[in-house]
Parts: sequence; C-alpha cells; structure tokens
Amino acid sequence: MFPVRIIASALFACAIAVPAVAQEPVPAEAPSTVEANTPDGSIPEQGPATAGSTPLQLPRETALTGGNPFKLIAGDFKNFFSADTGRTLAYTSMVAVVAAPWDGKGVNNGFNIPTTVFQSGNTIGNFMFQVGAGFATYGVGKSFGDNKLAYAGRDIVRAQIVSQVMVQTLKYTVRRDRPDHSNDKSFPSGHSASGFATATVLQRYYGWKVGAPAYALGSYIALARMSWNRHHASDVVMGAGFGIAAARTVTMKMAKSKFSVGVQPQVGGASINFTKIYK
Repeated sequence: MFPVRIIASALFACAIAVPAVAQEPVPAEAPSTVEANTPDGSIPEQGPATAGSTPLQLPRETALTGGNPFKLIAGDFKNFFSADTGRTLAYTSMVAVVAAPWDGKGVNNGFNIPTTVFQSGNTIGNFMFQVGAGFATYGVGKSFGDNKLAYAGRDIVRAQIVSQVMVQTLKYTVRRDRPDHSNDKSFPSGHSASGFATATVLQRYYGWKVGAPAYALGSYIALARMSWNRHHASDVVMGAGFGIAAARTVTMKMAKSKFSVGVQPQVGGASINFTKIYK
C-alpha cells in the first residue's frame, strides 16, 4: 500500500535530521564571561548596574545579507539536512497518510470540477515560471533600491532549486505511477513544491498578509495538478512539505535572535554575561 511509502518518507525525513541534531545549538549557549574587577574588589560603576537580564534585539538588517544565489546553494543543501526539515516533512507525511484514501479520486473525478478552472495552475506552478518570477523580483528590488525585495527574490530562486533537486531525486527513487498513467514520476509533486516554496519565502519576509494569499495560490496549484489527473492527493501534500522545508532552509537567518545580558556578582568583582537566545 502506498501509505507505507509515505511513512517510509517520514522515517527518511527523521533520519536525515539525526546528524544535524547534534550540530544544532542548544536553546541557550553557555554564558561567555567578561570579568570586571577593580583593585579594591568592588563592583565597577560603569556598565549595567542591575542584576538580571535585559533582552537586546539585534537589528533586523543582520538577517538581510547579500550574496549571489548560486554561491549560496551549496550551503543550502547542507543546511537542508536539519532537525527543522525532519519535523516539517514528518508533519506533512502524517497529513499525506490521512489524504491517501483520496488518492484514487482526483479533484476532477471525485468532485466533477471542470479542469479549465485550474488550467493556469499548471503554468504558475512550473519550476521555470517560479524561478523566473524569483529573478524578476530580485531585479525589481535591485532597480528600485529595495534590498528586502531583492533578497526575497534571491531566496525564492534558492528555495526553488533546493526543493526541486530533492523532489526530483525522490521521484526517480519512488517511481509511482501518475493517475493518468503517463509516467511513473508522480510522487511527490514538483509543482506543489514550487508553489509552497515561494509562498513560504514570502511569508517569512512579509508575514501573513502576503503569506496567506501566497499559500492560497500554492493550494490552487496543488488542486490543479489533481484536477488534471497528474498527481494523487498524497503527492501534492508531500510536494508542499518539501517546498516548505526548502524555503525554511534558505531563510533560516530571517529568524530573530536575541542576547540576554546580565551582571552577576563574583568574589572580588563582577561578571557580565552574554547569553544568545534562539527562537
């Protein structure tokens, strides 16, 4: 049964995360200490005067660094094999298992929705269309001096490349027949991966005001693939999972970091502690 293959994909997702778990930073690093002693052993007046911690928010710009997308790709593939990816693909695998009973009923066959309603989804979800949109976004951002828009376009391109390499590799490994029996490259859906990769990048950069309609478009692309009998329900769910995982990988620096700063009395002086907090 095909759900067994989905479960195997979930186990694979967890397996690829194992090496990264040991490399991931713990929630709070060991405090680095700077001794501030005075000749008489008293606590100096300069610096923070109270004990405890005061969160210091790093500038948002620290997450928006430039770089040629093609030079960043190698690091993206390395970073893809992480605990975050394992969690993302494990969750989507569970949804795919739930969706598996509907695999035999495409949207068109099961709900009798005209394929013309979803025709444009086949074009919008195409890898080349999405990559072109990413480059166009990058170009517009550079032309108008909007670095945030330019970096969003750059990361769309990166997410597309990472997701498609993973998806295409799995397609040629699983070799599941398409609903229309045109070939055996059904699982997972590359179009769904592309749509959800772009949506996740936009959500990470601009929040849910942009992310919500972007995810709606990704869902439309997924339904289009089912409507045209090119994919099963579980195919599009897992494709979406790979797209989301790839986008989260290339935008990992978008997560805000904080430093907790505190003063702790010591024998003959005091210490200033800096503790990095990961969200």
